[in-house]
Amino acid sequence: MLKKYGMVTTFLISLFLLSNGYAEAPDIVKLALLDGPYKEMPLVPYLSEYEKAYFAGVEVAAKIAKKYNVEIKYKSFLYGKGSLDILAEIPKISQWQPDLIIGPNSSDQVLLLRNYFPNVMVLSAYASGDALQSLPKNFYSTFLPDSRIMELLSKFVKTKFPQRNIYIIVQTDCKQCVDASRLFIANHKKISSATKITENKLIMDDIKSIDSRRLMVGHTDDVILVFNDAYYAYNVFVTHIISSFPNKDLIFISDQDNWSNEVDGQVHKFDLTYESYRIGPILFDNNLLEFKNFSEAYYQNYNKKPSDAISYLTYRTILSAIEALHQFHPSILNKNMRERVLYSYFAALQKNPDWFRSNAYGIYRLTSKGEVLVEKLSIS
Repeated sequence: MLKKYGMVTTFLISLFLLSNGYAEAPDIVKLALLDGPYKEMPLVPYLSEYEKAYFAGVEVAAKIAKKYNVEIKYKSFLYGKGSLDILAEIPKISQWQPDLIIGPNSSDQVLLLRNYFPNVMVLSAYASGDALQSLPKNFYSTFLPDSRIMELLSKFVKTKFPQRNIYIIVQTDCKQCVDASRLFIANHKKISSATKITENKLIMDDIKSIDSRRLMVGHTDDVILVFNDAYYAYNVFVTHIISSFPNKDLIFISDQDNWSNEVDGQVHKFDLTYESYRIGPILFDNNLLEFKNFSEAYYQNYNKKPSDAISYLTYRTILSAIEALHQFHPSILNKNMRERVLYSYFAALQKNPDWFRSNAYGIYRLTSKGEVLVEKLSIS
């Protein structure tokens, strides 16, 4: 009789544990973080802010992942600002054997990984170069491709500045920049064939050495598009140029996304002596459940509201893999975690080729107190 009661008790305890989600051990995902913060933000005081914002996104993703019964164990592999520095981290990552890699934010850096990591999912939060489409299918960016971004940007320029010529300044040693310029020109010629477009390719390693007046001869009344590899460097470049034209209302546009503060929702005066615009995704939307979940978890971790775009984009990129795991289970249950991540992500992309990509883009204008969203763009 005691034995029978013991069996019943054991059964009831097991049933209780199952109903409360404690019986099943969490799935462990080893996440490698491959990033080059020194290229995005070379100044030391701001570098630490970049890293804090980046890892805040990772920590919030790990917090949310627990709701899916997934435990994220991550390790960072940070490389320097040299164009090939990333390659030194590859053997270290291979030795650690991650299940998932959140790769570089630079398209050119992602392309360097073409012949590595054949059996692990590699995701990027910011890379947008169209050349990424030539990579193996285990490479994916949650950022919209440049072909579609340039189409949006071209329409904005035509509508906003219909009577102005266009002057494009391109960082010549940046493949993504050169490709983006080519895509923009092709798009703009389709919708505004009469517009004069001039392209100037140059090295931008030492911005202070650039002769601003010589560079801008005949183009001070044009819309100036700058295709370079980092938004921080874009702002340094613009500041350098306008110093030579204090009484001229120059117009600049960038395609680089801002990792730092998101628009705060306040109305700021357009008080700069020049106009500076940027195209990018609309991220901090309180009407979206996804952002609300992120914002609440962020507040629980840091006792403040999120403010940096890179926190949210990094979070979303990691969550894209966790959500894929949740929605698309492998038919063979004994697959290891790396195989499960690959299988589920491929299934997600088959269902939706734009898996976790933002469907809301906008034009931001710079003021002395931050950026202001001035126009929402319709994505086709």
